[in-house]
Amino acid sequence: MIKKETWWLICIAVTSVAYLYVFEFDRTDQPESMPGFFQPFTADEIVAIQITYNGTNTVRTVRTSERWMLETPINYPAIAEGPNAMLQELTKLKPLSYHRQSKTLSRFGFDPPRVNISLEKNDGKIELQLGDFTPLEDKVYARIPDKTGVFTINRQFLSVLPFTANHWRDPKLFHLETSRVDIDRISIRSGPRQMLLQKNTNSIWQITQPEPTKRANQMRIKQTLVKLWNWSATAFESDDVKIDLQRYGLHSPEAELILGQGTNRLAVIQFGNSPTNQPGHVYARRLNHTNIVVIPSPWLKDLRARVWEYCDHRMVDKFDPSPDFLWRIEVGSVEPFMLEQTTNGVWNINQPSTLPADNELVFNFLEKLRSLEAIAPEREVVGDYSTYGLDQPSGQYTLRQRGGTNAIISRISFGSPTGENGNKTFIKRHDEGTVYLISQADRRSLPVYSYQLRNRKYWNFSEKEVVKIIINQGEEVAEITRNTDGVWSYTDSPITAEKSKDISTALNALGRLQVTNWTARGADKLATYDILKRKKSITLEIKREGKTSVRKVQFGKQTQSLNFYAYATDPLEQEPVVFEFPLNTYNACEIILFPLLKKEKSSE
Repeated sequence: MIKKETWWLICIAVTSVAYLYVFEFDRTDQPESMPGFFQPFTADEIVAIQITYNGTNTVRTVRTSERWMLETPINYPAIAEGPNAMLQELTKLKPLSYHRQSKTLSRFGFDPPRVNISLEKNDGKIELQLGDFTPLEDKVYARIPDKTGVFTINRQFLSVLPFTANHWRDPKLFHLETSRVDIDRISIRSGPRQMLLQKNTNSIWQITQPEPTKRANQMRIKQTLVKLWNWSATAFESDDVKIDLQRYGLHSPEAELILGQGTNRLAVIQFGNSPTNQPGHVYARRLNHTNIVVIPSPWLKDLRARVWEYCDHRMVDKFDPSPDFLWRIEVGSVEPFMLEQTTNGVWNINQPSTLPADNELVFNFLEKLRSLEAIAPEREVVGDYSTYGLDQPSGQYTLRQRGGTNAIISRISFGSPTGENGNKTFIKRHDEGTVYLISQADRRSLPVYSYQLRNRKYWNFSEKEVVKIIINQGEEVAEITRNTDGVWSYTDSPITAEKSKDISTALNALGRLQVTNWTARGADKLATYDILKRKKSITLEIKREGKTSVRKVQFGKQTQSLNFYAYATDPLEQEPVVFEFPLNTYNACEIILFPLLKKEKSSE
C-alpha cells in the first residue's frame, strides 16, 4: 500500500519534471520560436531611468549635462556608476527561455510587476517588467509590456538595481562638479574661531580673517580641497527638513564650512555631535539639500587646525635664480658684502673685495633662503621694532632683480635672540609688519662672511710646473728637486723611478686642489685647529712662464667629516682662511710625499 507521504513526493517530482519540460528543456525549435526581446539601444541614448517596485515605490534618475540626478523619491545627486552599470547590463541582457502562455500574468508575479523598469529616450521609451523568481530561484520572470509571453533572465541582473534611493545616492559631501574651479572663498568656523580664505586678483590664496591679511600656504589649501572632494558620508541619517536638529548638535553647529564664489555660496556644511556608538564620526548637514549625514571626523580636525597651520611659513617667496631675473645679493651682517650674477650665470663677490664666487655654494645659499621657515608668529601688529632688535637688524639679506629699478625681490631682517638659551631669534620680511620666530640653527646656516662663498677651486697648476718640494713633519725636513730631465732626487741622493712616478700622482692632486668647506678666517684661527701645533706642511716651488711662485699647505687636526683642517698659500692674497682639506688628496700626500722624509737607497 502506498503511503500518503509517498504520494506527495510523487506529485512534487511530476511538477518538477513538468516545469523543466516547459521552461528548461532545450528544444531544437526554441531559437526560432523565441520572439525578440526589447529593442536594442546604447547607454548614451537614455536620458532618464524610472524604476517602480510593486507598483508603489519609485526611484527616478535623470541625466543632466554634468551628471545623473535623482528626482524621486528625493532630489539628490546620483553616483554615475549606478545608472551606468545598469544600462550596460541591460544592453547585454539576453533571455534564457520563453513561455508563450501569458494570460495569467499574476502566476508569474506581474500583477502588479515586482519591478517595472522604464528607460526614457528623446524619441521614445523602453520598458521591462520583472516578476517572481522561477521555482528553482536561479532565474527571474521578465516580460515586455507590448509583447505577449513571458521570458526568463538570469537573477544576477537584480544586483544592479537600486532597491532604495540610497543605493544610487552620491555619498560625496560636496557635489560641485565644474564649479570647483570657480571657488575663490573658503570660510571655516570652529567654535569662536573664524577663518576666511580668499583668492586675490592674481588667484593667490590669502587669509583675510582674522586680520591682518596673511600669506596662505597654497599647497596646504590645495590638499584641503582635495580632501573635501573625497570626503564621503558613511550613512544618510535623515532628509526631513523639520527634524529636531538639537539631537544632532546641529541647532547651534559647532563648526561650519562655506565654499563660495564671490558673494555666492556654492556649498554650506554644518557639523554637529558624534553618534553615540561612533566616536570617530560626526553628524553633518548639507544646507544645499538640508539632509543630515554621518561622516568620518578626522578631516574635520584638519579644518579645525590653528590659523597658523594654514599660513605660509616661508620667509622668502619663490623666485627665479636665473641670470635673466636675479642680479644681486646684498648681505648686511658681521661683514657686509655683496654678490652679483653676470648675464652668463657666473657669480662674483664684489664687496668688500672682488673675488670669484663658488656657484654651487651660492645656489646652496639661495636654496637655504627659499626654504627658510618661521616657527611661529610673535606679533602681527608691532608699534616698536626695537623690542625685537629689528630697528637695527643683526643681519639682513636682500635679493634684487635685474633691470629697471633693480627692485627688491625679497629682504629678510634678523633681530635679537630669544627663547631658552637663545635658541630662537626674531625675523621680519620687508613686505610685512609681522614679527616671526625662527630657529637660531637656521639663522646660523646662512653665510655672514664673504669668504664663505668664495670659489673653492684653490690651486691650479700642472705637476710638470713643480720644480721643488719641501716636506715638513715635526722636526723632520726633506727637500727634493726635479732636474731638467724631469727626474726627482734629494739634494744628496737619487729617488727611485717608481717613487718618482708616484710623486707626479700626488702633485696632480695638489694642483687641482678644491676646498671641501670654508671654516674660519684670520691668522689667529690657525692655533684653534692645531695647524701650528702639528708642524706638518708641504711647500711647492712652481715655475710658470719664467716666473717662480711658492705654494704651501699646512695641516691641522681631522674634522668630524674625516677631512683635515688646513691653511694654504692664497693665490688671491686674501686674509688667511682655515678650510677643510679633501681626504683623498690628503691621503695621496700621506702615502706618497710624507714617506719621502725617510731616505732610501736607490735600487739601481
